[in-house]
Amino acid sequence: MEIGPDLIRSARQFLQSVPSPVYVIDLNERVLWGNPAFQREFSGKGEPLYHGEVLYGQGGFQLDKISRIPVIDEQDRVIAYTVWLTDGAGQGGADPLRLEAGEHYRMIAENTWDTIVLVDREAVVRYVSPSLRTLVGYGTEDYEGTDAFEIIHPDDRDRVRALFVETIRSGQPTDAEYRLLHPQGHTVYLEARVKPVLDRDGQVQAVVAVVRDITERKKTEQLLENILDNVNAAVWSTDKDFRAYTFCSESIEKICGLPRSEIMTNPIRLHDHIHPEDNAILFGEAKEKLDRGLPIRQLIRLIHIEGETRWGRLIAHPYLNHAGEIERIDGMILDITEKIRSERALEESEQRYKSLFENNLDGVFSIELERFYFVNANRSFETITGIQIDKLADRCFLGLIVDEDHPSVYETIFHVMTQGEPRDIECRITKQEQGEKIVSITFVPIYLSGKLNGIHGIVKDITKRKIEERELIKSEERYKALQQSLNRFSNDLANVMKVSELENRLIEEVKAILQARSVSIEEVPRGQEPVRMCPHDRWVKIGEKQQPVYLRIGMAQPMLKIEEEWLETAVHYVTILYDNLHRIEDLMKRLEEHVTANETPKWMLRLLFKLSEKERASLSSDLHDSVLQDLIIWYRKLESLRSFKAFDKDTQQELSQIEEGLLDAIHQIRITCNELRPPFLLKMGLVESLKSLFSYARMFSNYEIDFSAGQLDGLLNEEQILGIYRIVQELLNNASKHSKASRVTMALTGHADTVCFSYSDNGIGMDLSAYGGSFQHMGIAGIEKRVLSLEGVMELKSAPGEGFHVKIDLPTNTQLKGGSYGNLIGR
Repeated sequence: MEIGPDLIRSARQFLQSVPSPVYVIDLNERVLWGNPAFQREFSGKGEPLYHGEVLYGQGGFQLDKISRIPVIDEQDRVIAYTVWLTDGAGQGGADPLRLEAGEHYRMIAENTWDTIVLVDREAVVRYVSPSLRTLVGYGTEDYEGTDAFEIIHPDDRDRVRALFVETIRSGQPTDAEYRLLHPQGHTVYLEARVKPVLDRDGQVQAVVAVVRDITERKKTEQLLENILDNVNAAVWSTDKDFRAYTFCSESIEKICGLPRSEIMTNPIRLHDHIHPEDNAILFGEAKEKLDRGLPIRQLIRLIHIEGETRWGRLIAHPYLNHAGEIERIDGMILDITEKIRSERALEESEQRYKSLFENNLDGVFSIELERFYFVNANRSFETITGIQIDKLADRCFLGLIVDEDHPSVYETIFHVMTQGEPRDIECRITKQEQGEKIVSITFVPIYLSGKLNGIHGIVKDITKRKIEERELIKSEERYKALQQSLNRFSNDLANVMKVSELENRLIEEVKAILQARSVSIEEVPRGQEPVRMCPHDRWVKIGEKQQPVYLRIGMAQPMLKIEEEWLETAVHYVTILYDNLHRIEDLMKRLEEHVTANETPKWMLRLLFKLSEKERASLSSDLHDSVLQDLIIWYRKLESLRSFKAFDKDTQQELSQIEEGLLDAIHQIRITCNELRPPFLLKMGLVESLKSLFSYARMFSNYEIDFSAGQLDGLLNEEQILGIYRIVQELLNNASKHSKASRVTMALTGHADTVCFSYSDNGIGMDLSAYGGSFQHMGIAGIEKRVLSLEGVMELKSAPGEGFHVKIDLPTNTQLKGGSYGNLIGR
């Protein structure tokens, strides 16, 4: 087997200074190499020279003076032998140098810069050269005879001891780096090359360690690592075929996510953390360039963090030897993730700016500072001003402004230039073919490298808004009166139960608000509208009886826009109620006849109340979705007007009063909607809803309310829950209007399959004998009919001066015809 040059160079380093003849033979006993002492002794033997010729060629050597040491490769195979000839081993007599070999050993050991340590199999130090004190601060007397690992840094001790054990076991040399604590307190970094000493049987007798101080090298390496960490870079060096790294900085782990030790032993693992597309380039055209001796610079994507892509700049340079062959490849990986992200963010920002500029619904333009000439503008600017973009060149911005507004606009621009702050202004511009236009312009300074370079302008067309503001200011009193009218009218409609009352109330309101010459309700036969309707009057259909019913208005002057809106809203309220009230009124008459004759079926009563609740809900919804929303819109417009425009003190005070009036109207409509259709009755349950009703009633009543509710576990359907709630509302209404009571007591309890409700007040009472069962007392009759419709029983007790008392029993868990179970009574 051939012995490589590395082995020979290694043997030469260890053996060339030994005074005894030492030589290396292969398995065929051919001499491959000899040290200087061997060359002096056997230089005339000729080539090739074999082991037998050395021993027996001229008298021979004593076999017991010859040491034959096997040389083992990494697979534990014997590939050669080292032969050591000691005392008397030659035929030429005593050589003075050989006789003084011990002195040579001493001279070498005591004068080398490195420290030589001989350690036996039990890890006891048998010899250490005097340079130990210079190296680590300990004397030979302190170290010889002690445990070889005792002075090693505690964090490295077990690792180095394990390497020693492995060397004893395998008989193979090894290298180790470790730390040692110097007696003066600082840390010393050491490098040891450990070689086993074998006996003639190939067994390890001891180990020889050559130790040197690498503290400065470690400091340099740490400095390099710090530099690489600060620049987010890793440096490496590998053989030309990338089989193993000969050097790799610790910073590789931070950049690539793999431990340095794993990369050093398994370089291909690094490619697992590189994007497949970039790997294809590295194994393809990049590898081809390196094979040709050309350097590469390649952007790669690192994917070692899940869900995140990082970028690196790979720089690799082939190193060529004197023959022009690639000996190794040196490289660097720069982490440029933040640079790439910044570049992409900048690109995205530029694209967003461009998109904002070009697609902004507001007009955007730029002007230069010297003469205020236009630099550029977007399409919205063209739409607002009427000036084509391609005609803006060599045109001054101030030429667009109405002459009277020039001073204020110039002052605003001058402020932006001197103070470097954005500023707004409202002014007028002249738009061709359309006359004057009112705009709001925001001027923003443009800085380039910290220096003012120009001014951006953002222009909005506020012509329509300004006209509306002027109209609003001019008609503020009129608007206030119309809003108050709608509030009052909508509140009154909640209590209207007859068609005639509805018609009279509409006529009164129209006369009072529109100052009409005449207002009437008229039925017009179908088909005769063109003949019967006077064209000078305003006719608005409000419902149907036997013939279509119209509201006829005779106006002395045309109505304003807000008056048209008021009339439309008021008629809308009436139309919602008109047909249904007409039908309800007819049903009420028929029902009254049946009740008088004791023939009214309960399902009819329930139907009647259902219709009533449906209309209440419809009216509540219409009030909320139309009138209330309109009022809120007008309130916000008024609020916006006050925010964007400065008014004198009196006008400001009047606008504030209008705002307060609008808020009062909004509040009142919300209360009316809640009374027409309690919003959370079914969700909150009957008990909680009644408590909420009582809390509100206490704020406006002049009597105390005591309410108690027992443990109610029964279920009522929606009709029953709503029925009890309406009964309580009516009793509270009677208490407020008629009883003159100072205390009202109510209780709600459950017994088996019955829910009991009781009401008592200490008011003036009434004479029940005067109650004849007709609908002239709508409150009491309504309660009685509602209880009857729910298959309940009501008991009334009252007398003048003895208050008013009601007791109602309703069945629970009863499926009424046309009803449904649903909500728990109380929570």
